[in-house]
Amino acid sequence: MSYTLNMKRTIIVLGLLLLRFLTFAQEVRLEVNGPSLVAVGEQFRLTYSLNKRPSSFTPPNIENFEVLAGPSTSQSTSIEVINGRVTQSENISYTFILEATKEGKFTIDPAKAVVGNDELKSNPISIEVVKQTNSSRQQQSQNSSQQEQTEVRNDLPSSDLFVTIEFNRSSVYLGEPLVATLKLYTTINIVGFNDMKFPAFNGFWSQELETPTNIEFKRANVNGKLYSAGVIKKYLLFPQKNSNLEIEPFELEVLYQQRTNRAQSIFDDFFGSVETYKKKLVSKPITIAVKDLPVNAPESFKGGVGSFKLEPSIDKNVVKTNEAITLRVKLSGVGNIKLIESPKIEFPSGFELFDPKTTDKIINSAAGSTGYKLFEYVAIPRTPGNFTIPPIVFTYFDPSKGQYVTTKSSEFNIKVTSDGADPGTSSGYGYGKEDIKFIGKDIRFIKTTKLSEKPFSGYFIGSFMFFLTIILLLIGFGALMFLMSKHQKEISDIMLIKNKKANKVARKRLQVAELHLKENRREQFFEEIHKAMWGYLSDKLSIPISNLTSDNARIELKSRDIADNDIEEFMRIISVCEYARFAPATDNSEMSLLYNSAHQLISKLEQIIKR
Repeated sequence: MSYTLNMKRTIIVLGLLLLRFLTFAQEVRLEVNGPSLVAVGEQFRLTYSLNKRPSSFTPPNIENFEVLAGPSTSQSTSIEVINGRVTQSENISYTFILEATKEGKFTIDPAKAVVGNDELKSNPISIEVVKQTNSSRQQQSQNSSQQEQTEVRNDLPSSDLFVTIEFNRSSVYLGEPLVATLKLYTTINIVGFNDMKFPAFNGFWSQELETPTNIEFKRANVNGKLYSAGVIKKYLLFPQKNSNLEIEPFELEVLYQQRTNRAQSIFDDFFGSVETYKKKLVSKPITIAVKDLPVNAPESFKGGVGSFKLEPSIDKNVVKTNEAITLRVKLSGVGNIKLIESPKIEFPSGFELFDPKTTDKIINSAAGSTGYKLFEYVAIPRTPGNFTIPPIVFTYFDPSKGQYVTTKSSEFNIKVTSDGADPGTSSGYGYGKEDIKFIGKDIRFIKTTKLSEKPFSGYFIGSFMFFLTIILLLIGFGALMFLMSKHQKEISDIMLIKNKKANKVARKRLQVAELHLKENRREQFFEEIHKAMWGYLSDKLSIPISNLTSDNARIELKSRDIADNDIEEFMRIISVCEYARFAPATDNSEMSLLYNSAHQLISKLEQIIKR
């Protein structure tokens, strides 16, 4: 029994020693916590914290602030056992209650503490003191005491409550991203919002950035006045026109509360009552200067603005005829990745090429769009031999350097061997030198005996039908050569192919949109309708999507004798799709009407627009 008791005591002692060791092993820190911005007359806390009890604590010499109380000391200790591991944490804090007495920027020197043989110092803390205003006093009194009465403010000054649209830069290059932040500044108590109207950002390709659902207000100094500032929305914008683009105002109706002296009961007479008001806020219009890209852009420039890296690869270098190869071109970096077109790649003759497949992974943030865009080209060699795919050249514009940057890959060598199939099955892709061979047995023996005395007209050779057949064969051969030549020309003319396939591609996208409509996938529905409309117009008018804007789309449609009401209907559909993410949820009937309008308009344009 005594042996068991001694074992328990030993374990307890070892546990306490381990606990003590872990406590000493922790890194001891002296930290300071306080506001960076206060108003004259405002009271605030300044707290110094340590994670181990010191043998002495020396507070700083606090000047320029009135010390109302402190330092008050508090202590807390916690022990945790996680997976058999015991940890102990201790926190000692020293708190001062200070009051700001004058305007300016002041620095409080570090505090000092001695723990064991070590002397610790906190960081100095800088505090800016701004002028107190009636509205900020009113807000402070409302938060601290419900018994104080303030003046009635039915005519709230615009300087106490306003909204802005702030940009991270005022001048950008065409296609260079910039961030627009919609912010609310207030000195009063906000209780709600109504009727938000976000800017259209005409002339920009816009992407909403993720922002917290609940607005977080932080203190801000605007021209020496203290505000609570909150972010409503953030957008990543890519200008599509090289001109001064004016941003439409941001509109917001705000509900706020103020105390009033109008008493409804004996309690209101004593405490004062609170009234709720509403005010419509409109931001000031802002103009962004968009600089055009330098002239004489290289042919390999595909609209990329930013900083990118070219990474091509091929899945195999040795193949057999009629076996597919895949060439992948990965463009990664920061910039308008979403709007970059596929690089031009020259495949050898004798390769059947399919339209590239495009995938991307892009993250939009305040720093811009980062990620990659992958183009996959599938080609099938039809004839054996040694072939070379020339180096892939890609050019982008770097705004930080103000110039075009060209990157170039190595060439790809491909060896194509025969798959052993009958060469005759590969007709239509050209003939090799050994496709036709003459062997002795292919020539019939010529008879030397005298022909029958049967009249000549009884034979097919030399008859009218014989010559008519030859003429028809010659005509058919000429027509076949003409069609083959035309087909080869069309294959080489990518824009012509896109023009002819524009309607087919648009209808496929509309079918995908219809599927999203049936399954009530709202965002995917509007995105597919948007792609179908812009993609159709880009392919039909031979204008790259990166260069396609509302203005030049109107001009091109007008030049092709498209009626004004059809042009406006096209622009309306585009606008509805672009603004759909800002609008409240749309019911299926409205989405169905939009789908029918897009389908009918594309069918109508297909009948009018001709290459």
